[in-house]
Amino acid sequence: MKVHPRVKTVVFSVLLVIAAAGFLAMLGFVDQRQSALKCRNLKVNILNEDEHDFIDRTEVEEIIQFNGRVMGKTLGVINTGMLEKRILNNPYVKSAEVYSALDGTLHADLVQRDPIVRIINMNEEQFFIDNEGVFMPLAERYSPPVLVASGYIFNRFSEGKVHYSFHSGAADAQDFSRIIEQVYVLACRIEADSFWSANTEQIYVNEHQELEMIPRVGSHRILLGDTVSIDDKLERLHHFYREGLNKTGWNKYSVINLKYKNQVVCTKTN
Repeated sequence: MKVHPRVKTVVFSVLLVIAAAGFLAMLGFVDQRQSALKCRNLKVNILNEDEHDFIDRTEVEEIIQFNGRVMGKTLGVINTGMLEKRILNNPYVKSAEVYSALDGTLHADLVQRDPIVRIINMNEEQFFIDNEGVFMPLAERYSPPVLVASGYIFNRFSEGKVHYSFHSGAADAQDFSRIIEQVYVLACRIEADSFWSANTEQIYVNEHQELEMIPRVGSHRILLGDTVSIDDKLERLHHFYREGLNKTGWNKYSVINLKYKNQVVCTKTN
């Protein structure tokens, strides 16, 4: 017997609704069963543990159990959202997720912040800036080997973060009102390039609020001015390194000036 296509559609829709209802009921049963379980284990997973050592598992466990032990408590009464907020209050934690499993384990997965530059301002206050532009305090237990920026920097740790994200767009044509944004952009460019990361010792802000790079090799300093057209400036410098300094020697010049468009102006060492 031939079944009308419309009847087939109705039957299929009914079966789909029944299946969906059954699936939701099963999920509800599993969730209810899981909520009734008692916490048997606490497992902390620091996803980038091999990259940084700002915080360890023991410290995270202490944060989670600050107001009482979670072991033995019913999973349904453990406020995982509140625990995540507690972990995120640590200035070295970028993200955190707390959740429970069917075996009664409470999991805490977190990622540490990734600093790219260490700031030493004019007041000799020191702090890190991470790859998202967030300011981080120095840590007693761990000092990451990152680029240093010093000189005429007046920005304070209390400002919290930069107002520009390198990852959100190009630095060209940006007129930054604060030098800290320019330091951050330059640090991001250096950190993202293996050549400049390996060959740059320091960023220095001179008395004219101009950016300078101090290389690891040679006795010269590199005057960039600002971060406008920074890719072009670094490309000119790279070309000059290959075609110029490799032939004339790395100590011939005291200053390599890249401020002017399409030019590399050098000052000879006295």
